[in-house]
Amino acid sequence: MLLGGALVHAFPSVVALGQWSPMRAIPGGWCRWRGPKQPRVALTFDDGPDPQTTPLVLDRLDELGLRGTFFCLGSRMEQAPELVMETVDRGHEIGIHGHLHEHHLARTPRWIRDDLDAALEVAGDCGVLPRWYRPPFGQSSLGTMLAARGRGLELVHWSAWGREWEAVDANEVVGRVCASLEPGAIVLLHDSDDSSPPGTVDRVLDSLGPIADELAHRELEATTLSELVA
Repeated sequence: MLLGGALVHAFPSVVALGQWSPMRAIPGGWCRWRGPKQPRVALTFDDGPDPQTTPLVLDRLDELGLRGTFFCLGSRMEQAPELVMETVDRGHEIGIHGHLHEHHLARTPRWIRDDLDAALEVAGDCGVLPRWYRPPFGQSSLGTMLAARGRGLELVHWSAWGREWEAVDANEVVGRVCASLEPGAIVLLHDSDDSSPPGTVDRVLDSLGPIADELAHRELEATTLSELVA
């Protein structure tokens, strides 16, 4: 019985495989990998806000005329609430990445609910009402999906990623992202080294220019996730 319960808890983790399928979303907000097929993409950034690196990403996005969605950790929003508001003021969107950066497959449904509630409370204190939830490591348990559903959040993963934490250089990041760019793509990058090896954000910063060039070449606009889906 314990084994059966564990399998039920872990089975939804297969939604992480959606990025390699043609699926765009599970209706009803259960999970999304892509937006509608239109000339837009959503650039998304995980693990911030980080006072050391997030401002650098924001500045680079401003220079390139790009907008995105930042999936923030509640524990980091507590430490830098002014950076959350600056991100919004500069035309970007805030999503929730949980309170702590912990793998949900190793946590109970109760822990996941409490973690999400803690993150939402901090977001509210920052004046933010998030629509989107991306769990750490992109792994969703049954508890993850039910917790999001019960709080009116839409679960989102991605269809393109740079895997910049393991990339040799920015060229490798650019190659991975551009290989999966398409109308409606959701791109995963990071704005903090806190949960990644040092140098991860440096590769992101160096990759944004070439990614912007490719978007312009393909006549794709980078916007927030909510605008992409709207």
